[in-house]
Amino acid sequence: MNKAKLLAEILKPGFREHELMRDHTTIQVGGVADFYYEANSIDDIVNAVKAAKKICLPYFILGGGSNVIFSDYGFPGLVVKNNAKNISFMNEKSQVIVDGGVPMSKLILEATSNNLSGLEFLYGIPGTVGGAVYGNAGAHGQSIGDFVKNATILIPGEENEEPQIIQVDNKWFEFSYRSSKLKKIPGLKKPVVLTLKIQLAQNRQEEIMRRLNSVKKTRWDTQPVGMSAGCIFKNPLPETLVNVSGRGSKNMPEFPKERTAGYMLDHAGAKKLKNGNVRVSSKHANFIVNSGNAKAQEVRQLAEQMRDVVQKKYNVNLNEEVEYVGQW
Repeated sequence: MNKAKLLAEILKPGFREHELMRDHTTIQVGGVADFYYEANSIDDIVNAVKAAKKICLPYFILGGGSNVIFSDYGFPGLVVKNNAKNISFMNEKSQVIVDGGVPMSKLILEATSNNLSGLEFLYGIPGTVGGAVYGNAGAHGQSIGDFVKNATILIPGEENEEPQIIQVDNKWFEFSYRSSKLKKIPGLKKPVVLTLKIQLAQNRQEEIMRRLNSVKKTRWDTQPVGMSAGCIFKNPLPETLVNVSGRGSKNMPEFPKERTAGYMLDHAGAKKLKNGNVRVSSKHANFIVNSGNAKAQEVRQLAEQMRDVVQKKYNVNLNEEVEYVGQW
């Protein structure tokens, strides 16, 4: 039995072959994935990973499509779109249990309706809760890792092992700046976030809305609207820069303005850079914008140019925040 037929029988509705990945990412670049599956529940995700593992097929769990750049050559395996969207509030404990596929802004707005506060700093980020935890998303001196209490994780296991669903606490994730344990485990061994328990705090709805409006305005004023993957580079970590202050959490240091990637890129002249159908945003020098019909290779080449101008001016090597996926 060939792989396509086997996957189609196991996954059934929501399974497709030869899916163009540019249609599923915010920057809208990327080639064709061999197989694609819309998983609408936790069981769907588990079944998809088990099926891929059974036939030794690479898989990638896709959230909202931000911070991800698929190769022009596509993905030689199964892309699983996480659409699991259950949310359950425990107001007496100021906690929420949420599926990894829930859009971050949806969670924040529903938390606001329940007078629960904490994640406002992530409002407007075009991604899912699972994706945010995967990359320990953050802003304004805070990161989502600080709010994760525990989680249900799918562990694929070794080649001859059956995947297992386990409960893990916050420490398991090894959260660090813009990273987690999930990012560091390769290929078929990469765990998958199924559900998360997040600790929030009671607050007045009016105060939460005030914060949301402030965050929304800041993002609107400082970040481009359109086809973009989000910030291309992380801010340089304290060990690579001298005299970096750290007011924020241990996972999300707050950098002096002149030590952020955006500032360095701006003052190194990155806003003048372009490559084919992509250019550096005139609004924020750490964003690459797709002007239309761009190729993934154009994005990556432009990112290298951006890195080079900062290296030349500041002798600082910037590391990507975005993830390059597929064959490059």
